[in-house]
Amino acid sequence: MEENNNLTAERSLEIITEQIEKNRHAVSKTLGLSLYISGLCIMATAVLVAIINFLAMNAGMVGIGHLLWFLLPVAIWLLSRKYIKERAHTPKSLVGEMVAKTWQTFAIFAIGFFLIAIVCTTILFSMLSTAEYSVVQIRVAPIIVLLMGMAIAMSGQILNKRWLVWFGAVAGLLCFVLEHFEVGSWLLVHCLPLEPYEASVFMSTLPCVTIFIFGFVGLLLPGMMLKKESL
Repeated sequence: MEENNNLTAERSLEIITEQIEKNRHAVSKTLGLSLYISGLCIMATAVLVAIINFLAMNAGMVGIGHLLWFLLPVAIWLLSRKYIKERAHTPKSLVGEMVAKTWQTFAIFAIGFFLIAIVCTTILFSMLSTAEYSVVQIRVAPIIVLLMGMAIAMSGQILNKRWLVWFGAVAGLLCFVLEHFEVGSWLLVHCLPLEPYEASVFMSTLPCVTIFIFGFVGLLLPGMMLKKESL
């Protein structure tokens, strides 16, 4: 009888261990696919924004493509909806919840700052001269890349991926400096044989290139890694 009880206890422990491992894989796969979808959406939006800005410049509508960023959360939600519905049985994970909340907080701050910048820019442009406006205008790209770098670094801390922490911190701070002080624009104008129109086109796409890289390294790659770990 005692041996049967021992066997039953050992078998129960094995079943519990198997269930925990199965749930861990399910959570890793869920989080990985969520990051993967978000990365793809960010990269695709960056490409579309760059193309629209390029085409709209001929019509004198500079930067009109950036309005597509407002549709990004909707696109991510629509693509994730079917996935979430099919995996409603997946247990919640503290790690997954923390990563999701990190990027949700980033989205709230980024979209909120974008809206404030648009309103303030419109008001200032109508009130100030061109010279005064160039001094006090709100530059959106440096703040967005800084926030995105911080979100990537925080995700790396949560996922215990040291390389992701370093990438988010270094790339976020470096790209902030490049965007804020217009180093990339200066290099385009002074180091490449470009016509003024060509230089303006390249300058309008620089933030999109930065966000594309951030989306690839900060979201798509970790998502692929988590999906691979869950197999």
